[in-house]
Amino acid sequence: MSKVKTNNRKKGFLATLGTYKQPYLMMLPTIILVVLFGIYPLIYVFYYSFFKYDGFSPAIFVGLRNYIRIFNDGTYWNSVINTLQMGVAIPLVQIPCSLLLAVLLNKRFRGQSLARAVIFVPNITSTAIMAIVFYFMFASYNGIINGVLMKLGLIDKAIEWFGNGLMAKIVIVLFCTWSGVGFYMVLFLSALQSIPSEVYESSKVDGANGVQTFFRITIPMMGSMFQTITALCIMNALKLFDSVKALTNGGPGNSTEVMTMYIYRYFFETMGTSQQGYASAVSILSTVLVMMVTMIYIRSTRKMNY
Repeated sequence: MSKVKTNNRKKGFLATLGTYKQPYLMMLPTIILVVLFGIYPLIYVFYYSFFKYDGFSPAIFVGLRNYIRIFNDGTYWNSVINTLQMGVAIPLVQIPCSLLLAVLLNKRFRGQSLARAVIFVPNITSTAIMAIVFYFMFASYNGIINGVLMKLGLIDKAIEWFGNGLMAKIVIVLFCTWSGVGFYMVLFLSALQSIPSEVYESSKVDGANGVQTFFRITIPMMGSMFQTITALCIMNALKLFDSVKALTNGGPGNSTEVMTMYIYRYFFETMGTSQQGYASAVSILSTVLVMMVTMIYIRSTRKMNY
C-alpha cells in the first residue's frame, strides 16, 4: 500500500509539473538572469570581502579586517552622509514635481500626448549625454544658466556651480529631478486615472473646491501608489552613481562623492593595490545600509491611514 501511495504521489507531482510546465519555462530566462547577474555576484562579493585581493594575485584571507577598516575610514562615512543627503533631497524635489505634472497632464487639452512624451524623453535618454549638456549649462563662465541669471539681474557675478560642494549638490538634485520626473509622472498618472470620476462629482455636489478635493480625495485615494513611488525614488537616490560620475566625479574635494562612487574607485581605479577585497566589504555594508533605510521607510508608512 505504501508503494502504491508513493507512486500515486509521484504521478500527482508529475501531473502538476506538466500542467504548470509552460509558466515555469516562461520564467526560466528571467530566473537564469537573476542568478547570473544578481545572486552569483552578491555571493562572489561577500566571499571576497574577507580577503585581501587585487583581482590578479592569489587572495589572502584576512577575516574581518576589511570591515574593521571601514569603521575607521572617514572618507567612506563622508560618502554615506552625502548619499543620505541625496536620498532625502532628491525625493523632496522630484516627487512633488512629478505629482504636479501628473495632475496638470491628466486634464484634456490640445498637445496633451506631446507634452507627456516630451517630459518622459529624458528618462530614456543616455545619462552621460544629458549630464554633459547640464555640465555646459551650469559652466561657471560661459554657461547659459549664469548668463540668464545675470541678464535678469538676479546675480552680479558668475556662480561657480561645480566649485562649491553645496552648489554642486544642487545641480545634481536638479539633474536627477529633470531626468527622472517623467517616470514618476507616468506612475502618478496611472494612479490618478484609477480614481472613479463619481468621487469627484460627489465632492463638487458637496461644495468642495479644487484644493480641498486634491488634498482630501486625490492624495488619500492614491496613497498606496504614493508610498510605492516614494520608496522607489528613495532607493534610486541612494543608488546614485552615473549622474554624479558624469557631472562632478565626486568633486569638489569629495563633497559630492556617494557610496557607489567610493566603491567604484576601489574596484576599478586602484587596480594592483589589493583594494578589491576592501571594496567588496564596502559593497556589502553599503547594501545593508540601503536596505535598512528602505525597511525603515516601509515600516514607518505601513500603518499610515490614507
